[in-house]
Amino acid sequence: MSEGNRGPRVADPATLRALTSSRAATRSMSEELLTHVPDLGDLPTQRALDAWVEQAADTLRALSEAFEERLLDVGAAGSPAAADSSDRSRQAGPG
Repeated sequence: MSEGNRGPRVADPATLRALTSSRAATRSMSEELLTHVPDLGDLPTQRALDAWVEQAADTLRALSEAFEERLLDVGAAGSPAAADSSDRSRQAGPG
């Protein structure tokens, strides 16, 4: 018997809620962070701040993607058909 034939796993609803809310929160924080960059007036300091903010936003986006991947792993990205189509679109890439 192969490892893939164990049958569907039932995910804990609390885990699914936590992953879903964490995914949404990190995505939102990433977008919001980029709107709060003050103008410091000093070019070297401004560049350092801009780089730091972009790195933090990238980290938040990566966390959001990791939460989404975990949701797909546990089968919580909607119906099984939705998860399959999401996987196919990721593999196919942009049209």
